[in-house]
Amino acid sequence: REVEEERCSKYFTYADGQKNFSDYDGRKRRRVFLGSLIADDSWHALGAIAMETYGIYTAVALVESNRTQTGKSRKLRFVNGTLEHKILVESNFFGPNTPVLLDHYSYEGPIDGGGLIREHMQRHKIIELWKEAGMTPDDVGVLTDADETLTRDFLRAVQTCDFPHLDPEIQNCHTAKIIAASKVFEGSPECMTATRKWMHPDVILGKCIDGIGDDEFKLTDDQRQRKYAWRKKQYTAKYGNYSGWPKQKKTYPLWNAADFRRDQSGHVIMFEDVDYLPFRMGHTGYHFHNYFETTELLRMKYMTYGHPIANASTMTVSEMHPDLDLMVDCVLGRSTTNNRHNTLTSPLEEFEGRIPIAYAIEGYSMARHSELKAILMEDENGHNTTWHDNPKSKDWYENIPK
Repeated sequence: REVEEERCSKYFTYADGQKNFSDYDGRKRRRVFLGSLIADDSWHALGAIAMETYGIYTAVALVESNRTQTGKSRKLRFVNGTLEHKILVESNFFGPNTPVLLDHYSYEGPIDGGGLIREHMQRHKIIELWKEAGMTPDDVGVLTDADETLTRDFLRAVQTCDFPHLDPEIQNCHTAKIIAASKVFEGSPECMTATRKWMHPDVILGKCIDGIGDDEFKLTDDQRQRKYAWRKKQYTAKYGNYSGWPKQKKTYPLWNAADFRRDQSGHVIMFEDVDYLPFRMGHTGYHFHNYFETTELLRMKYMTYGHPIANASTMTVSEMHPDLDLMVDCVLGRSTTNNRHNTLTSPLEEFEGRIPIAYAIEGYSMARHSELKAILMEDENGHNTTWHDNPKSKDWYENIPK
């Protein structure tokens, strides 16, 4: 009990200049379900996530598609009978009592709308898998990309602490989402950004999840931008103050998978109280960004996922994106002072805060760093040009798609 009380006393949300700390009153641990899309993600990231969360999740739901977000065909990786499938699904990868439900998504018809609608369609399958695994309104869903995780300590806090957002007796789904403030690692454990936090993963009570909660509070397709997409503005807290939702309803709209990942409805950001930062707002998650085994796979990602870069195959790694520029500068020992963000100037082992469990393994951090350096040095496009030579760099941050 003392361990749980101490843990819960460290976590807080921040609103209107006030820190709101949690506490612990001896509750039964909540069941927590993980869900993510998966594709060509590095085993360095997947292994770190599995180690961080080992034995905690009730079930893990993963969805792999035969097409990228832009619709480009890709070979399925985690097929039954392959070594990749055996490791991920059949080897107790996330723990001896944590089943992994893997579904392969295929859709060959026309897409209604552009942007990330294909991704939303795939994520919808995650909630179906959660339901298949037995999720109830009292349980908790953690929706991530396959390179994100909550810290183990915060994940334990999600299970045990008295977070009002996870209490089905008082949660009315107006402010349903808890967002983790995550430390970002660019390609290597030794390239942790010192000036940036990533605001994912996302945590929501089952009561507020579309497909798990009461269908009385489900939005129709007409109340969304399109089927599977996020809700229209009048059903959001951020843009419409739920002006389109009937006032007599005791619960606000359920959140689908697109709502889960989008910053438009009611949410709080959870921090860990730490003494090494001026405002004591410590991280509660990790983002293992741009981890890859070959630069060919990296370029394929940037050409076919998210906001694609059509000519990535002819560009240097640094030239493609400011995050990659920061990573290359860090790995090759170049100055990062001209980048939007900076990395630690000292080895990871000297960092005062919480680090991933995997990165505490003796020798691993520097071994991955050396491996990544070798991969970059072998890249045939070289490293003579950087993001600062890309014409898009001049106004990229102002024009990034919202």
